[in-house]
Amino acid sequence: MSNHLAVATVTEALRLMIARSLSPDIPFAVEVGTRKPPSDPPSDPTITVFLYQVTPNAALSNRDAPTRAPDGTLLTKPAAALDLHYLISFYGDESQLIGQRLLGCVVRALHEQPMLSGQLIDEAAAQPYLAGADLAAAPQRVRFTPAKMDLDEMSKLWTAMPQTPFELSLYYQATAVFVEGTAEPAAGKPVLRRTVRALPSRGPLVDRVLSRPAGARSAPADGPVAKGGELVVLGRGLRSDLVVARLNDRQVAPAGVRDDQLVVTVPDDLSPGVYRLQVLHGVELDGRPASAHLGLESNARTFACQARIVEPVGVANRTGGGSRVSARLDITLDLPLRDGQHVVVMLDELRPPAGRRGASYQFGVPPTARPDAYTVRAEVTDVRPTTYLVRVQTDGVPSGLTPAADGSFAGPVADLGAATWPRATGER
Repeated sequence: MSNHLAVATVTEALRLMIARSLSPDIPFAVEVGTRKPPSDPPSDPTITVFLYQVTPNAALSNRDAPTRAPDGTLLTKPAAALDLHYLISFYGDESQLIGQRLLGCVVRALHEQPMLSGQLIDEAAAQPYLAGADLAAAPQRVRFTPAKMDLDEMSKLWTAMPQTPFELSLYYQATAVFVEGTAEPAAGKPVLRRTVRALPSRGPLVDRVLSRPAGARSAPADGPVAKGGELVVLGRGLRSDLVVARLNDRQVAPAGVRDDQLVVTVPDDLSPGVYRLQVLHGVELDGRPASAHLGLESNARTFACQARIVEPVGVANRTGGGSRVSARLDITLDLPLRDGQHVVVMLDELRPPAGRRGASYQFGVPPTARPDAYTVRAEVTDVRPTTYLVRVQTDGVPSGLTPAADGSFAGPVADLGAATWPRATGER
């Protein structure tokens, strides 16, 4: 990095480089100055080096971020990455093409040696007005590249200097100059022990997460996993001395591990919902066991845990009659609910009459309507008096249904069509 004198040091170093590039090809004296092109063009051979624009370097502007901790403590010195844009103009007797001869020397020099050497920077910093410049200590060298300008851009540049006539010129960009801050960052904490260890491993990779009933010999399939079910994780590099499956923030030891597959038994108290699964590998480090340092982790894949309703569904406080009824449903799940989960009770008419589409309803269940972690109490209002399939959707995952022999669904059901609730005359 470098201090506030970095920009001026680059300009002076560029002047020195240009001045030395003229010998031995130019047999006459040439004045090389760091100034704006003069309004009265000199007749003697002259080269002016003019820094006409400074822009932030887009590629390196965020190189030092973040520079501060969340509490505001300075971690590293901030450094502004800049690009410097130079206008190099040439003056002399046009009858002898002095300007063009000078231009050729400068182009050759900047093409042969486009970067500022440390020796040249030290010589530039020897100027009294650049005392204290430390650009030579910067790890990255400043590089000069020619900038292409079309007629429109060139016209705008020279128009910005209304009293200055146009002269034969080159346009170069210096990349990149760092201007470092003066504040000192906080010192790092002392190191008690070094725990860096290189491992010949690419880490585990998870491709798919499938499910099946616990102990089943059938092939796993896509779909949610139920209570007591198994997750079959397919991937690569899954085997290690210590393997742990992480379900969101919960760690579970797999039941079986191969390099391309591992089996995870779903805990009985896992709440229904969507989970993120990762495979972790333990690494023995600094004398500590592998279980204390789960250093390698796989990519994340999602799966759904599905609850089931424990039948029968309780029906209470039934009111109404005719075409619409209301009641309270008491539903027990086989998996516990967590605080903050979004729960919806869904009703679908079990056997609608021919010619009419089956009715469907949804009722949200507030947290206060859960007597315990396994019970959902839903107030069902203004529904058709009939028998319904009941599902409880938790965080977008609906509970499972019981299939019938004919391929339809048989349960769980709630009977809201008792004889005490007669249908209205003419209702279909």
